[in-house]
Amino acid sequence: MEYYLPIKHMHMLFAYLSALLFVARVLMDQVGYQAWRKSVLSYIPHINDSLLLTFAFLLVALGPWNPFAHAWLGIKLLLLIGYIVAGLIALRISGQVPVKRIAALLALAQLVGIFYLATAKPDIF
Repeated sequence: MEYYLPIKHMHMLFAYLSALLFVARVLMDQVGYQAWRKSVLSYIPHINDSLLLTFAFLLVALGPWNPFAHAWLGIKLLLLIGYIVAGLIALRISGQVPVKRIAALLALAQLVGIFYLATAKPDIF
């Protein structure tokens, strides 16, 4: 249990970095700057998100959290799936601009929900 807090802090760091990278890529995409797709920004988020997921699994393994016993964690996982799907649509190379904007806003709203649930850990049921 002595490693729980450092692992939690690393998970939080990767979560904030993931959100920042997503927002940066969406903004660049919305203003028409497509060069980011051929830069380090095209693969760094994948590495970061892999580390984020690894530390999430470590937290679940070390901590008392169970997605089936803690409703906030189960909802957070569902929001994560929605965030991934909406993010894929928002960052798609082709597609209608209004659809991409709505998907980006939906992804950001789900991201806010994820951060809220992670920090507040409310008793939902």
